[in-house]
Amino acid sequence: MTFENKLPSGYTTGTIDLDGDKKLSLRLYAAAAAVAVALTVVCCLLKDISLLFDASGVFALLGRFILIMLITAACLVGQEYLKCIIIGKLTGKPARVVRGRMSAYIEYKCWLDKRSYLIMSLAPAAAVCLVLLILMIALPDKLFWQCYVIFIVSLTGACGDAYVAYRLCKEKSDVRIKNEGYKILIATEK
Repeated sequence: MTFENKLPSGYTTGTIDLDGDKKLSLRLYAAAAAVAVALTVVCCLLKDISLLFDASGVFALLGRFILIMLITAACLVGQEYLKCIIIGKLTGKPARVVRGRMSAYIEYKCWLDKRSYLIMSLAPAAAVCLVLLILMIALPDKLFWQCYVIFIVSLTGACGDAYVAYRLCKEKSDVRIKNEGYKILIATEK
């Protein structure tokens, strides 16, 4: 696994703009929604969804949904902090989480190789989803849907990372990648 502070000579840079490219953004949101609906339908066939709404009153139900939203937000921000830790371990360079417009992303100053970027990008979502799967199995049935909602949001929240990983798999192995906010710079050798 390699990284460079500066891009080597002889590389040209392309950009994937997950926020600025409205057409791509719309396709990613649609894909995430389709995955969420499919996962929900499949799970409804296996578990009774009324367990999610089984509460002893309106305020208990509202409290449950607020708690789900807070835990989901913590999981999504936690994934970004896990990315910072992974970058620190891979490169020895610091990374930081930047919070903005109802989202968070990481910022770092070096170019990563394909393997390092894929590990940094996909491992946090995989780790969070694995923990949630274990919780869904271990916890009582009445807590299953709460964990499952958080699982779905965590999984679909990685839709942009999955798209970039898909695009990187089409590139040569000597490609270099760098995040700049919502833009991913991909440098290939000429």
